[in-house]
This record gives sequence, structure tokens and C-alpha cells, in this order.
Amino acid sequence: MTEESQESLIELARRYYPAGFPVEDDDLAEPVPAHQRTPEHAKFMAAWDKALNGTDWKNLMKGLKRAFPGENIGNGTQPYVSACMRCFLYRTAPLPGGEQLATRIAAAVSVLVPFYIVYVTTQVWHPTYTEYPMAAVPPPKRGDAGDKSFHLQHFSSPQLTFDPPATVRQEVNALEHVIKEVFGYRRFPLAFAGVALPGLRVGFFNGENSPTLLDALFSDNLAHLP
Repeated sequence: MTEESQESLIELARRYYPAGFPVEDDDLAEPVPAHQRTPEHAKFMAAWDKALNGTDWKNLMKGLKRAFPGENIGNGTQPYVSACMRCFLYRTAPLPGGEQLATRIAAAVSVLVPFYIVYVTTQVWHPTYTEYPMAAVPPPKRGDAGDKSFHLQHFSSPQLTFDPPATVRQEVNALEHVIKEVFGYRRFPLAFAGVALPGLRVGFFNGENSPTLLDALFSDNLAHLP
């Protein structure tokens, strides 16, 4: 596909998700839901099998370690429960109140279409101190309550942006370079991300409205990473 359009992307989504099969009509007594017994779902599963059995993702992770030596590299892929594989570079920085700001420069690579997305999430880690984090751990000695071994974290909800700040632009460019080098994929046109797919049954979609192209070709939960 040399030039994508809204119509061509919708047609691609229809290859992997059946029309109809509303959630409210599911028969919970059936061992396999009806929408999972369709040719479209079989193609979805086959696409995942191909991605997992290939070497591109392993090569990508190796390439990221070479591109970001000494950095924290994570793999956020959840096979079959979305339509993409995910990876990220993450860093933490102290905040004035004792919190930590966690930044993840992330990429989602679709297993259904030759596109990727790069995005950034930020999350605040709030310190919480407790004398007894686990019942199996003996109580701390006097004066040890502030020791790191008894230091837990409370996390804020991650905030996602597809417009990375200038402070991480170099990392974003490097991440995109590795993806293009390994996969040869193109950046997903975000102008079509919100296009709704009414009537299409995207099995992992948990939203109340119709799934979108972004949901179907990547994930409905990009913000949450390990």
C-alpha cells in the first residue's frame, strides 16, 4: 500500500474483525464466543502467530539496547490482547516534593498493518512509607522506617501524548529510526486515529462507544505500560 486513506484503513480493519456480534448478544454458555469463530478472527490470530514466530521484534529489542546503551528498555507486549507489540525507554527524575516523574518514550508496532506509533507517557510516583509492607517481612528496627526497603510507591494515572516534548525529541527520532530499519514500517497517520468503526467487533475493546481505527489497529489502552 503506497498511500493510505481513511477508506483503505477501514478496509484493513475489516479483514481482522467481524461485523456484527454485539457484546450484549454473547452467549456466555458457549465455550468459544461467536465472534471468535469467524474468518476475520482467525486472520487476527494468524497475524499474531506470525509476529511472535518471527525475528523482527527480537531484532528491534536488540537494536534499542544498542541505540540506548545503559538505558532502561522495557517490553510492553501483551500477545493476542491487543493488535500491537509495544516497547519503551523509561527514565525517572526527582520532583521537589519527593516524588518521582516517570517518563516513557514508547512505540506501538501493529501486527495487522505496516504502521507504528511513537508516543510519550508521564506518571508521578508518590512515595508512601509503611513500617510493615508485607506480613512475611519482620518489623523494621527503630529508626529504619525511612529505609528504602520500606519505601513503597503510589502511582498517578499515566498521561499520554502523541506530540512528544522537545526534551525527548532525540530519543523519539532514534526509536523511530530503529523501527524503520528493522520493520520498514511507516508512521500511522494520526489524522485517522479517531475514525469510528461502528458495528465492528474488536474483541479486546472495552469502551462504551464504537472502536476507532487506533483501537482496532493498535490498542485501546496504549497509556498503561509496565
